[in-house]
Amino acid sequence: MLLYLSDGYLLGMVLWLIAGGVGFWSLLRLRSQWRRQPKRLKWVNGGLSAWMGLALLTTIELYFALVYDASDSFNMTNVSKKWFKLHVERHKMEIRPGHGLMIRDDRDFPTQLRNDQRHLLFCGDSFTFAQGVRNVRDRFSNRVRAALEPTSNGQVVVSNLSEAGTDLWWVEDWLKALFDNGHRIDTAVYVLCLNDIETFHERHQTYYQDLSRFEPRFFLFRDTYFFNWVYFRVRQATLPQVRGYFSFVQEYYSGEPWEKMARKLDEMQSLCKIHGTDFRVVVFPFLHNLGPEYPFREAHQTIVEHCRSRKIPVFDLEPELTPFASQGLTANRFDAHPNELAHQVAAEAILKNLLRDFVPHGNP
Repeated sequence: MLLYLSDGYLLGMVLWLIAGGVGFWSLLRLRSQWRRQPKRLKWVNGGLSAWMGLALLTTIELYFALVYDASDSFNMTNVSKKWFKLHVERHKMEIRPGHGLMIRDDRDFPTQLRNDQRHLLFCGDSFTFAQGVRNVRDRFSNRVRAALEPTSNGQVVVSNLSEAGTDLWWVEDWLKALFDNGHRIDTAVYVLCLNDIETFHERHQTYYQDLSRFEPRFFLFRDTYFFNWVYFRVRQATLPQVRGYFSFVQEYYSGEPWEKMARKLDEMQSLCKIHGTDFRVVVFPFLHNLGPEYPFREAHQTIVEHCRSRKIPVFDLEPELTPFASQGLTANRFDAHPNELAHQVAAEAILKNLLRDFVPHGNP
């Protein structure tokens, strides 16, 4: 259970706790010896106060290292990296012998399909990957699988090709690899998160590399959990490129980045058509600011209108998720990815609106 803790962290914490115990014992002895020497006793009491402060910080650090369990949007903190180690199980997806990638799922990627089976593939980034959702069975694609595979007597096979921090280019590359190596995909559903557009603007082509420049070098911020978490909270609250992130994304849908992304969607449709694959799109909203004043509604409309003009079946999840906004749809306060409720609502809505041809008798 503690395998995520490095040997250096364990050794350092053990030595720190021993030093703390020895320091406390020494201060108590000095206090007993100097109880009739007010000037010296003042320094001992000051030392005990400092010890209690350090003990409190150590307790908080141990809580963050051993108990606190949460992801964050940018996955930069050690706490979030711990979450991935604890909750993300991966299976090998083999494209060809000796070549493939590890994907998150509770079973292997289907490489052998019967002639009577239909392969439905969901592909995308961290929303499709289900960052922030501990049990992969609660992910929307797995919920769709649980609804379709038993009722179809195994004639529908549902899989997931996704990775946190990826984009449309990544999806295209792996779809090409699957097609080139003879893998059959009958329907590919690209799950579009609004920030997928960022890679079509030069400002964001090195966005995460730029953020990595702020990785801490001082060991107290680099190698701990609580202090590392505080460091990144402060950093992200003060960096203009983080604070203005969503306004940048909103701006992109009315300019050249959207034109580039629209062309890439057209290319994805053509790629799928060449290989006999039905290409569809699901649009996921930003969940942290859903409501009557949701600022990205025009961006959704832009995407939907383009897909319909190209005869790409498209389904916008924003109207389905907005009624649940007051119940909380994000993984946690610091992670804007969909939580279990959002995935459940999404799965039910996708089955009802985008995958009716997969549902027996049209009833999810």
